[in-house]
Amino acid sequence: MPEVAICAGLRLPEMAREESEESLDELASLAVASGASVARKILQSRTRVDGRTFLGAGKAEQIKEEAEELGANLVLVDHELSPGQARNLEKITDLKVLDRTELILDIFARRARTPQAKLQVEVAQLEYLLPRLTRLWGHLSRLGGGIGTRGPGETQLEVDRRRIRERLFRLKRKLRSTGERLDVRRKLHPELFRISLVGYTNTGKSSLMNRLTDAGVTSRNRLFETLDATTRALDLGPGARATLTDTVGFVRRLPHGLVESFRATLSEVATSDLLLHVADATSPRVEDLMESVGTVLKEIDAEGRPQILVLNKCDGLDAEVQEGLRRRHATDPDVVVTSAVDGTGLDELREAIHRHLCRDWVVAQGTVPAAEGEVLARIRAVSEVLDEEIRPEGVHLRLRIPPDEWGRLRSRFADRAPEFFAAN
Repeated sequence: MPEVAICAGLRLPEMAREESEESLDELASLAVASGASVARKILQSRTRVDGRTFLGAGKAEQIKEEAEELGANLVLVDHELSPGQARNLEKITDLKVLDRTELILDIFARRARTPQAKLQVEVAQLEYLLPRLTRLWGHLSRLGGGIGTRGPGETQLEVDRRRIRERLFRLKRKLRSTGERLDVRRKLHPELFRISLVGYTNTGKSSLMNRLTDAGVTSRNRLFETLDATTRALDLGPGARATLTDTVGFVRRLPHGLVESFRATLSEVATSDLLLHVADATSPRVEDLMESVGTVLKEIDAEGRPQILVLNKCDGLDAEVQEGLRRRHATDPDVVVTSAVDGTGLDELREAIHRHLCRDWVVAQGTVPAAEGEVLARIRAVSEVLDEEIRPEGVHLRLRIPPDEWGRLRSRFADRAPEFFAAN
């Protein structure tokens, strides 16, 4: 039976109505992403949270009546509920009730593809499940499966707390092992300049990844399309050894348990040399969404990493607005306006990335004997040649080169091009 949802939110006095409405709209989008249809959205204004039902008993009764009228069989609440609040709402409405966290966990369970992603989602689901066992046993026996019951929850609801804790212990040990292997892998290639795409979900990160690297990452206009980190080589010219990683998108009030369980994957972000913060230039609340991303970056200890702000999806703006956006950020080299759809701004983005990559490179110049073809070929292969001039005494070069490559060139060829290496 298809699930038809009523989405309900609560606005307190300190919350702007526009912000509350946008959050409720996002909840509806999450519901659709999880396979439900949305029959109605209800925003309740109260001076404080109702301790028993969160929304208030009167509003719960109204939801029950509207659900009967609309044929809805699911209530989604745009906040995290306590076990008691969820249980009381279910008793009044006689419907399955899921909060925002359960819905996000369900989407993650559906989208996880790799063993590591499935493991991380399972840990988050079990952490959420543990204090809610009594309610979930009851409402599953009464209401059956569907949204919020996929993934490990289907098999874990019938076990007691002790066995769930034991399983969590084993899963977390596996996650720690995964994190340690990733750390070792990164340390094996310290010469690589590592770049990560970060941003709110559905801002076009995967589309940019495909444009920049031909990665072939699945890219669709839906929330949380990407869960598994994908890393590809990024060609930025001679000497520039770089990788680009596409990561899971963030969202308002991303469940803390998910952030913790995905820490092994997100450690790639926290240890990157550069972050590309991708934002949707067409969103009227782009700054608020960027702030939400900043909150998650802080939680994973990545807020201090160098960043380039990528204002993506500019193809959705008219030409005049696009130009105004560029003028507004013209003096900031770390803001780039792009479109992954038509390729606008991608050359400027590559240049901005290259500037960060080269900031610690050695600048060298000098003359290499023309007869030393092997030396010249190697220099051209591992460095960015800024100027080259044929002179009677040889080939005069001015170049930028990574420090490690410069050291290798010097140790290998210093005796074959002594003037060049002695001058630098």
